[in-house]
Amino acid sequence: MKTYYVDGHFVPQSQAVLPVNDLAVLRGYGVCDIMRTYNSKPFFLNEHIQRLENSAKKIGLSLSWTANEIKDLVLKTIEKNQPIDEVNIRILITGGSSTDFISPDGPPRLLILITDISKLPDIWYKKGIKVITLMQERNLPDAKTISYVTAAMALSQAKKKDAVEAIYVNRKNQALECTTSNLFAFIGDTLVTPKENVLKGITRQVILNLAQDLYPIKQCALDMKTLLAADEVFITGTSKGVVPVIQIDNTIIGNQTPGKRTKKIIETLEKHTQEFIKA
Repeated sequence: MKTYYVDGHFVPQSQAVLPVNDLAVLRGYGVCDIMRTYNSKPFFLNEHIQRLENSAKKIGLSLSWTANEIKDLVLKTIEKNQPIDEVNIRILITGGSSTDFISPDGPPRLLILITDISKLPDIWYKKGIKVITLMQERNLPDAKTISYVTAAMALSQAKKKDAVEAIYVNRKNQALECTTSNLFAFIGDTLVTPKENVLKGITRQVILNLAQDLYPIKQCALDMKTLLAADEVFITGTSKGVVPVIQIDNTIIGNQTPGKRTKKIIETLEKHTQEFIKA
């Protein structure tokens, strides 16, 4: 059984609870972040904690911990769960308790959860995936909040259409991001990704850093006409890495097979990951 860190205590998974008057329960008020480990080492720990702090700031949630204190607690939680190799680490900061069920009375609560990583289908990477589009915009795209109602509904619609993900499209008919992924497209040899009104994923930034020596890069608005005419499309995320997209709604992308540039990005990320594991 996994050991979690919950509001100042390390407890068995079965005993991890929150008071019912916590604003995370009552109002979905809180922030989160997720990272993974390799050989028990958190991948981009500092970057994830920095994004967590930024998310809290965006929603006006005052933290009671420094970045170093959160980092130390993450490492201690990993120690409590040894032996482990590859797992997900979920950090949640709740709004804290509320007597009027809307305004926080006390300090926020910190939770650190260790969960198993679900192996994603190999066919996603070898053959590519289908995604759908939805006219949808997140209220606070710069903050990774615990409210996932919109994403859950979008993924439900995607599943009904035999798709893996859903791309949010704004009122200007610009593609933004997916429910839990960032979006990239190759327009010729140029790698394009939306810049504004999207959550800046950690894997997204890694890809931008790795690709700068390989291809020209543009961070800009990506209209649907351009996206559907792209030579290659892929999505990225902490748990999924880089996944080729071969169909958007009813439109086939490229040759309906993962493109050579996307494959190069996958190989480059894998090399970077292996270097981290060996370090």
